[in-house]
Formats: sequence, C-alpha cells, structure tokens
Amino acid sequence: MSDSGIVNLSDYSKGRRNSISAEHLALLQESRDRLAAGVIRELTAQTEAMENSLLGLADHAPLAETRDIYFQALGLLNRQSTELFQTCKQALIQAIDAECGETRRREQAMPAELSLMDDTAYEATLAVNKSSSRLRYNCAEELVGLDARMGILLGRQQLAADENPLGPKLLCEALLEGMAKIRIEQKAQLVLLNQFDLVLYPELPVIYQEINRFLLSRGILPDFKAGIRSRPDQAGRVKSRQPEQTELLGLFEKMAAGQGAGGGVGGAASGQAAGAGAGATLLGISMLEALNRLQVGALSLPGGVTIDLRSSLAGGDGFPNVVRELQQSPAMLSASQIETVMIDAVAMLFDYLFEDQAIPEHLKQLIAKLQVPVLKVAIIDRGFFTQRDHPARRVLDMIASLAVQPAGQEGKIDPLQAEVETIIEKIISEFDQDAGVFEQACTALAELQARREQEMEAGMADSVAEIQRTERSEMAESVVREHIRRALAEQPAPETIAVFLRDRWAPLLVAEYVEGGEISPRLSAHIETMRELLWSVQSKPDMDSRLMMVRILPGLLKRLREGVDKVGMPGDAVEKFFAGLVTLHANAVRPHSLTVPLPEAEALLDDLPPDEAEAAEHAGLGDPRYAEPLPEIEDEYTLCAQSLKKGDRLQFHHDDGSSDWVHVVWVSGLKGNYLLADLNGRNMFSVSPLRLADKMRSGRAVLMGRESVTESAFSKLIAFFKQRVMGA
Repeated sequence: MSDSGIVNLSDYSKGRRNSISAEHLALLQESRDRLAAGVIRELTAQTEAMENSLLGLADHAPLAETRDIYFQALGLLNRQSTELFQTCKQALIQAIDAECGETRRREQAMPAELSLMDDTAYEATLAVNKSSSRLRYNCAEELVGLDARMGILLGRQQLAADENPLGPKLLCEALLEGMAKIRIEQKAQLVLLNQFDLVLYPELPVIYQEINRFLLSRGILPDFKAGIRSRPDQAGRVKSRQPEQTELLGLFEKMAAGQGAGGGVGGAASGQAAGAGAGATLLGISMLEALNRLQVGALSLPGGVTIDLRSSLAGGDGFPNVVRELQQSPAMLSASQIETVMIDAVAMLFDYLFEDQAIPEHLKQLIAKLQVPVLKVAIIDRGFFTQRDHPARRVLDMIASLAVQPAGQEGKIDPLQAEVETIIEKIISEFDQDAGVFEQACTALAELQARREQEMEAGMADSVAEIQRTERSEMAESVVREHIRRALAEQPAPETIAVFLRDRWAPLLVAEYVEGGEISPRLSAHIETMRELLWSVQSKPDMDSRLMMVRILPGLLKRLREGVDKVGMPGDAVEKFFAGLVTLHANAVRPHSLTVPLPEAEALLDDLPPDEAEAAEHAGLGDPRYAEPLPEIEDEYTLCAQSLKKGDRLQFHHDDGSSDWVHVVWVSGLKGNYLLADLNGRNMFSVSPLRLADKMRSGRAVLMGRESVTESAFSKLIAFFKQRVMGA
C-alpha cells in the first residue's frame, strides 16, 4: 500500500492467488497422485504393445539411423521400463508441485532475454505441442470441469487451458523430463513420447473422469454432466466403464409402488414393511441405524430378539448370504418400501457373485465379509446401482480379481490375503456414511495388487528370458533369412556375395539374434555391415559415391574380417573371398566397359559343401530355403487361445477332479507363447497357444470371464427385475 492509501489490485491478487488452504492443498495432492498413478498404470499395461509397435516401425524404417533410434527406444522399454515409468511418475509429481507452488514453474523457466532455439529443443517443443493438443482435444469434455475445479483449488477464477497443473501440456512436458533423466538420446525420447501419446489417447479421458468424480464428491463445484460419456477405444469398441444403469432405479420404484398396492418383491420379509414410518415407530430405529449396529456387532430388538450376522460369516463353511438372513428377520420392519426392494436386489447381487464360476472360492469368502457395508452404502448412495465405477463396486471387482493364492494343505495363508482382510476390517469398522472409505480401500487394494505383480515380474524374469531365448532360437534362421532376402532384393549382388551372406554371414546374425533379439545392437551393426557390403559392390558412376566408397572401405573390411573370424570361416576360404572382393570393388568404381573378370568367383563356390553349393544355384527370391510356411488351420478354440492377454484367468481341471487357478503373466511378442502362473506367482510354466487350445478343446482348461463381476451381476439384476415388473 502506498502513502496515498491506494492498493494495486493486480499486485494484491498476484500475492493472494498462490495462497492455498490446507484442505485444497490436500485435494490437489490427491488429484495429482491419481493422475500420476493412472498414467503410469496405463503405460505399464501397454508396454508390450508399445514394444511391438516400435519393432514394426524399425522394421519399415528406410534409414539405419532411424532404425537405431527405434531400437534404442525399444531397448529402453524392454530392459528399463520399470525405472523409466517410475522416473516419469516422479517428474510428473514434481512438475505438478512446482506448478501449484508459490513460484510458477513456467515463470522460472522464462529466459531474461530472447535467444535462438536449437533444432533439438525446437523438435521437442513441436512434439509436446502436437501430443498435448491431441490429448486435450480428446479430453475436451472432461477438462471443462477439471479446469474449473483446478481454478477453485488454486484460488484463480480463470485458468487458461495450458495452466491446468493436471493438463495434457504439463503431462507431456513432465514425461519428457522423466525420460531425459534416463539419459537417452532426445530423438528416442520423442519416439517414446509419441508411443505414450497413442496409449494415453483413449485412456486419459477416463483418468480425468475419475479425478472429476473425486473432486465432485468433495464438494468442488457441482456436476457439469461432463466427463461421463462413453468413448470408443482404439479398436472402435465403446468403453463400458461409465454409462449409467439408471433404468434399475426406475424398476425399483415400480416394484415399490407395486408392493404398496399389494404386490411383493420376492423376499421373505417383503410384505412386512408397510412403510418406513410404521417400522421405525415399532422398532424405534431406522433401517440405516439397524445396519450400523449389525455392521460392527449384534442388533438387539424389542422382545429380547438379537440378530448377529457375524456369527454366520464366522462359520467358515460356504458363503452365507447374510442379506437373505436379514430379510427373514424382524429388522425389516424398519425398512421403507423402496429400501425393501433395494435389500432384495443386494441379496440377489451376492447370490450372483457367490454363484459366479469366474471368482475363486477363497476370494468369495473375502467378498462375503462385505455384505452389510455394501448393503448400507447401496441404501445411502443410490449411485451404487447406477454407476459402474462406484467405489464400493470397484472394491468387489478388485477383490474378485486379486492374485491371492488359496491356502494349501498345510493351511498356510498367502501374506497378501492377511493384508486384504485388514482392508476389509477397516471398511467394516470405519464406514459410516462417507463412501470415501471405499475409495481408500480401492487405492490400498490397487497398491497390493501392483506389489504382487512386481513380485511376480521379478520372479519370472529368468523364465521369461529362457522362453524368449528358446523362441528366438526357433525363429532365428527364418528371421535372418528374411533380413538377407530383403537386403538382396534392395541391392542385387553378384552370386559370390549372395552365397557368402547366406552361408557365412548368416550364422553370425543367427547367434546375435538368439542372444539379444531384434533390438541387439550387435545384430543391427552386423546387418548394417551386410548392407554396406552390398552397396560397396554396386556400380559407382559418380565421384561422390566413389569418395564415399573410399571413406567406408577400411572400416567395412575390418568388420567383415572380425565377423568371419567369429564364425570360424576357414583361412583359405577367407583369403579367396577377400581376393574376389578386391576385384568386385575395382569393377564397382570402373566404367562398365572396363570391368575385370572375377577369377576367384567359382573357387568360392567350390569351398561350400555339396548341398549348400546346390542351393546357391537357386539364388534370389526363388530360393526354396526362404519359402514362407503354410498357414495353419484354426478353429474357435485356437482363436480363443491366441486372443489371451496379460491378466486373463484360467481354470485347469485335472483327472483326479482337482483344479488350479492360473493367470497369464506374460505374452511373447514373437510366437505368442504364454507364461502362466498360479495366483501368487510362485509356480510358473509356459504353454503355446496350440497346446492351450487343445486343453480348451478337451475341457481341461477353461477361460474365465473378462467382464467385471459386478457388471455381470447387475446385468442379471436388470433382466430379472424387468421380468418381474412385466409379470406384476
């Protein structure tokens, strides 16, 4: 304030806008963590797909330099994906913190004076702008609400599009910063950013939807009805995570109205509730209060009646539907007509879950403990019936899909199960009316599952490496032949060079492919040497190409000699080959009319075994050794076996009547073989799609449903209540 008493409002607002309350800061941090966790979760899940994409790009790249960049990015994903994603996650968290701090990150980065931007920085800026623009366009609806809510949390009424600390612009910049810390070439960083963009394009809107719902539940602005649309995924299918099942509530209301007119809803105690007021007067408590007491202990009713649902769950045999028991009890006198219908629906929901063959028995026991809290949240929050992504439904889905091993004959319990039971007990003891307890449970369950997956990945590293090596050994010859075939098709060469590549250079390529696969730097170097050799024997009509020949020839000859030494080519054959190569190089730089005959060419063929010499006569694309294998005939079981993906669960049935649950922990990118593991990842084995199809065909292996277990159950509920309303 000046002496005149005049306040500069711009300075005043600038000082105040960065003052964030503790409550808003906590919401910002939670939103930040949800974004970071969601982004890394999706990138981790799509690592295999990104590797396959990069391999295809490298395969079609015309220039060696471009191929090397793709292979560098591929190698990083293949060997350091965990480190890469964690570094990117930390960079994103730090960037958001800086954006929300007192000193704006972009203001800090603003140079004091203008300067020229180098080419690499310019390329990075273009890449970030391109990716962030694509993502923002696809998230436009979700960002309407998120931009406004971030403005409220930051204390700024108007927030520009790129100033949202959770926005796509800062996200892309942070991903690049994270990659830079791994110390890879910037062009490889931009290649990876493009892959991340492709992965996040269909998934980022869903992550933003979840953050919007979280902030909405905390009272940050009303629901804009934005961010709840269905979005097609990359295959054109509409995601079913969020469309509302509002018709179920309409069916409930019709059933309640029918009950009031003398109808019934099917539960044994359905006809007992003439209305909420009458029941509450008789028992002195509401239905919600009755559930509060049942959740943590026993419910004592007038007349000396005591209801304790926990005793049924403690029996340990089967999965008692305690909601059904509640329907048979006098406690139903406290229920209103609509509550009676809802209780009947929740009882049926658990019936379906306990009958679902896709849920292992030991996980059903965990789900059974949540019956009363789930019933209570269903009565408090009708969004339980309408929102597929409701936190209570997500808890049930996550428990049903947990990688928890059942107790063995020794009675040993999976340590993870004890932690899951602790989470369940926390829900039972703490859930009152705030569904945030279920949100916290979702986060805790996700962390447990992620930790179990990390343990399995660490344990399966040797198995995966062995499978990959075996598969590469089986495919090495065909892969190498294809490399040589394409190289010869692009740069036709004299017969002696073609034979040398197929019979002397090929073993070197095979060995390197088996050892490191397509991303092996040594394999790339040997393939590049092969291409340079073919180029060196082509005619050089101009001075530039001849000068280039002079520059590369010493290094080429050195690499060729090192290569033939590694494969053990006989000394006399080596000298004959290089003598012939001298003549070929001389002819390449001379006019065509002055070419010198190649006296050693036939001698090189004489050194080959008879079968190889005969095969050399069939040089070119018609060589029978390079023929493609015939396609295999497929049936529905083969197609099913070939379509499995990481996380799919199967049940194997044995001749003695026993069965085991396994899930897919890794899918080979080469031959499509699977690495399967039991639910705690200790016992692993590999199987080919054809062998798995045979087991499916005989009924010894069954693929369990991929649909959310609660979504499947709710689909049955809707069908059931539709039929009941129509028949009423």
